[in-house]
Amino acid sequence: MKRRKFLRLSSLATLPVILQSCDWSSDGTEFPITVHTDIHTGHLIFKSQSFPKEKSPRVNTLIVGGGIAGLSAANYLKGDDFLLCELSDSLGGTSSSVSYNGISFAQGAHYDLAYPSYYGDDVLGMMDDLGIIEFQEWKKSWSFKDKKYIIPHARKNRCFENGKFRSDVLVDGELKERFQYLLGSYKGQMPMPTPLIKEEHRSLNSVTFYDFLNSKLELTPEFKRGLDYHMLDDWGGTSEQVSALSGIHYFTCRPYDAQVVDLFSPPDGNGYFIKKLSSGLPDEQLKTRHLVKSVEKTTKGFSTEIIDVENQIVKEVDSDRVIYAGQKHALKYIMPEQYDFFKSNTYAPWLVVNFIVKNEIPKKGYWQNEMLMEDQTFMGFVDSDMQNAEHPNHRVLTAYYCLSPESRNDLKNVEANREVIVEKTLGYLNQYFESSIESLIEQVFIKVIGHAMPIPKPGYLFNDKNNGRLFENMTFAGVDNARLPLLFEAIDSGIQAAKLLGK
Repeated sequence: MKRRKFLRLSSLATLPVILQSCDWSSDGTEFPITVHTDIHTGHLIFKSQSFPKEKSPRVNTLIVGGGIAGLSAANYLKGDDFLLCELSDSLGGTSSSVSYNGISFAQGAHYDLAYPSYYGDDVLGMMDDLGIIEFQEWKKSWSFKDKKYIIPHARKNRCFENGKFRSDVLVDGELKERFQYLLGSYKGQMPMPTPLIKEEHRSLNSVTFYDFLNSKLELTPEFKRGLDYHMLDDWGGTSEQVSALSGIHYFTCRPYDAQVVDLFSPPDGNGYFIKKLSSGLPDEQLKTRHLVKSVEKTTKGFSTEIIDVENQIVKEVDSDRVIYAGQKHALKYIMPEQYDFFKSNTYAPWLVVNFIVKNEIPKKGYWQNEMLMEDQTFMGFVDSDMQNAEHPNHRVLTAYYCLSPESRNDLKNVEANREVIVEKTLGYLNQYFESSIESLIEQVFIKVIGHAMPIPKPGYLFNDKNNGRLFENMTFAGVDNARLPLLFEAIDSGIQAAKLLGK
């Protein structure tokens, strides 16, 4: 029996199993599949040893990383002498977006929610200045100016499990009511950014969400499965892996039970925020396809080697200051003396599969389609049918997998297994739509994110490495600096990292 047929028949062939090998046979597909990955970075660093070196002009501040955090730091320093470097072809990091024949879609984070007025002023002020949000006096909260991208409440989401649909991942009943009552006392006490959380609640950071709940409720396997889905979806770990504070924050950081909380999801997802953050910054100060190879402390500041991928040269840049907004695991190679601060971080890898299909699926869409399948790494899909799409003849189905950290090394097999990964994912979508959609597919894109989000384990939060940094003129930004992996947190981390250095 061909492995491809075995894949159709066996529920054991989950994505983690598929990724453990690159010898799955496939009959191929009728449509092209493109894989986006930075997995070849190591080869690039080795190859760069033969690149010529070029001295670049000195800058006041070097920003490493062009995601939300790096661009937020750049916005705070707007008008100053800085240089921002990003490895990928475009800005965005895990909030990146792609365009296919004029159709924009997210390959990472894909939404945000309205902000209560008790959230942090620094981020609210920057987003207000950028024309992203406006204050709603009647709700005492900030919502989004581009109303066309707010998802209709009635079509926000639904859950699919065992061939049936329901409105919520957590099954209704007495246990859910007791769970909601238990968390009720924390409503309004879980702001963003998380450094604003009061000291009296910080002990919740020392115990897992599961242990906290199980000491007060008798959790059933079914209810725990729903909790684990939610925790994996936002935090990259199960209820037994993330802290109680993280879990409580997820359910109580906004007034979900008191009012309709606007959900904002443009077709390009959080790529929308990337465009807003970068739109007012000079292009010559934002460098993509520039990989920071090493940072060295000098008597006059810092000396950084940067690989210009397109021109295949190594640029040597001196700077007075550095804001490191890249992923912290890379410090092991870029600046080893700084890595010890972050070596306890644990990251969840993600795989994103975008299906560009003709808009001929008979079922009307929901925006987020939460699917509890036998493969617990599969998180369901987002359907552009509920977004304000500019191309009504097409629909983008964006499927997500949240993998365990142990699967990271297996991501090297994604390219070899791309047809099998697509087939497995397509099988889930066909179950959801109760028909085959294969003939409607025009193109598939797979995005590999090896360090998509830091898992907020017990003890992770409130441990900002800037407080004990080695060098006064080098700060850290990004959600992997003791933050929850959320847009608001990323923006605040960039602002605070820049603030510490001053204008």
